[in-house]
Order: sequence, then C-alpha cells, then structure tokens
Amino acid sequence: MSKGSLQDQLLQSGLAQKGGKKGGGKQPKQKSAWGRVNRHDKEANTKPPKEIEAAKKAAAEKLERERQQAREAGARQREDEQRRAQRAEIRQLILDHAEKLASHGEPFYFVDQGRILSLPVNARLRRGLATRKLRLATWDKRYYIVSAATADKIAQRDPAYLLALPSGGEIRDPAYAGFEVPDDLVW
Repeated sequence: MSKGSLQDQLLQSGLAQKGGKKGGGKQPKQKSAWGRVNRHDKEANTKPPKEIEAAKKAAAEKLERERQQAREAGARQREDEQRRAQRAEIRQLILDHAEKLASHGEPFYFVDQGRILSLPVNARLRRGLATRKLRLATWDKRYYIVSAATADKIAQRDPAYLLALPSGGEIRDPAYAGFEVPDDLVW
C-alpha cells in the first residue's frame, strides 16, 4: 500500500522541492507574513545610493539648522537674563542710595524728555546738584537724587537712567558777566 516515501509523495503534490534546503537551486526571496520583503534580505534595498546620500545630507543639514537655532535662542535668553540682572542692579543702586527729598522746600527745576519738571529740595541738595556732587536718576517714572559715586556706577551699567543736568551758569555774553544766573534756571 505504500506508494513511496513521504518525501516522494510531497514532491509529487508540489509541497516540497527536490534536494530540500541543502543543495538544489536558488531559494526564492522570503517574505514576511504581511507580504513585505524580509528585513534581513540584503537584496531588498531598492533605493539607489545617490538618493540615500542625498537623504543623509538633507538630514544632516536639518540637524545643523536646528542646532544653530538652539544656539541663537540660548544666546538671546542669556542676553535677556543679563539685561534683567543689570536693571535689578540699577534699581537697587537708585533705591538704596537715594537722598531723602524735602517734603516742602524750594523747587529745583530740570528737563526730562522736553518737559520742565521740579523736585522740592533743601539748600544742601541744591548745592550738591549745582556742584555735581549729586545727580538726578530716574526709575519707574519717579526721580531720585543720588551721589556722584552712585551715578558713576549707574552710568557704567546704563546711562539712560541718569538725567543730564545743566552745564552750570557759564556766561557767553560779556555784557551779562556781572549778573549771576540761578542754578535752577540754567537749562
């Protein structure tokens, strides 16, 4: 009843190949269960080498652009932090070293952004401002009188917080040389 061996029967039905895995002809490409070429098949790479190189180059350029943008963003952030720290130092200098203004005194007139403003000062503060031993500083739309040493420290950080005082009562016309101009009227 035996028609032959099991191998002969499988060969006749087309379920096996002659010679098995050893020897024989070329094996067909193995496909995975989903119909794609097996990953380990070296012949499966279908992209030409030029396209692969172009893709690698584009990826490297994109990575370099992203790194450059990150460096620029970091630099901007550091500059902002330095600017904030500098403003905090200026604020501290002005508020810690400001002279107390007289609650009622003679007004000292000065100019800021084209507007004539005044602060009440006593005789000591007026002399200090006239001789440049004291200077005017501004913070948060308020005006403070600080010493010249403090004003130098503020000027090192940002001179925009200091107000320019008039240059003193220099008289250009000899006819008026005998008349003294008050220091609060010199612009």
